[in-house]
Amino acid sequence: MISKIQLQSIIEKYHLNGLIENVKWEIDKDKQLTINFTAPSREMIGSITYQGFPLPESKIGINNTTQLDKLLSITAGELMLDYSREGKVISKLLIADNQFNLDYALADLLTIPKSGEYTGPEEYNIEAALDNEVITALVKAKNALSNSENVVVKPGLTGLEFTFGGDVEYANKVTYSIQDITVNNEATFSLTYNSNLLKEILVANKGAESGTLYISSQGLIKIVFSHKDLQDKYYIVAKAE
Repeated sequence: MISKIQLQSIIEKYHLNGLIENVKWEIDKDKQLTINFTAPSREMIGSITYQGFPLPESKIGINNTTQLDKLLSITAGELMLDYSREGKVISKLLIADNQFNLDYALADLLTIPKSGEYTGPEEYNIEAALDNEVITALVKAKNALSNSENVVVKPGLTGLEFTFGGDVEYANKVTYSIQDITVNNEATFSLTYNSNLLKEILVANKGAESGTLYISSQGLIKIVFSHKDLQDKYYIVAKAE
C-alpha cells in the first residue's frame, strides 16, 4: 500500500509539471524505487530514490506520465499497486483504491530514452540552504517575470544573486540574494541557467525536510533535497554564452 499523496509526490519530483514524460522505474529486492531522468533540452539530469515502494523487484517503462497522473487524480486515500503480465512481460500497472480499479499500459523498456548520469567532479565554489522561505522567494521572483526564460547566477556583495531577466541588458529584472551561503573556493563568475527548469524543481520540492544548492564556477548547479523516505537530486548545466 502507498498513499495517493505519496505516489503523486514521487511523480512530481521528476515530471516537473510536464517537462519530463518518459522514464524507467526500477524497484530492487529491498523495495527501493529509483528513477533516473533527463530533461529533453539536456540541460538537466536527475534521480529519485524512495524507500519501501510496494512492488516486487522489477523495471517498468512509463512513457506518458501526464496520463498516469490524470488516472491517479480520481483516486483517494491508500492505493494498492500490482502488475498485469502477458507471459513474462509486465504489460500494465494496476492501481486500486476503495472505489476505482485503474489499468495503466506500460511501455516497452527499449522505447524509453536512456537517462544521463553525472560522472564529473563534485567540487563546488558555493553552497546554500534551500528552505521554504528561499524557495518561495525564488519562485515569486521567477513568476514576476514569467516570460523570461533565463536567470543569471553570480556571487554578489550580499550573497548568491539570482537575477531573473538578467541576461538582457535593457529589460525588466528581479534579483534575489541567498545571504546564508558557504564559500568553499572563492571565485568570480556569472552563469545563465534555464529559469523555467529551476522554478519547477523548486516548486516540486517545497516542504522538503532539507535542501541544499551547490554551484561551481565551471557552470554546474547541483540541488539535493531530502524528504521522508525520499531523496532527489538534480544537476543543471549553464547555458553556453
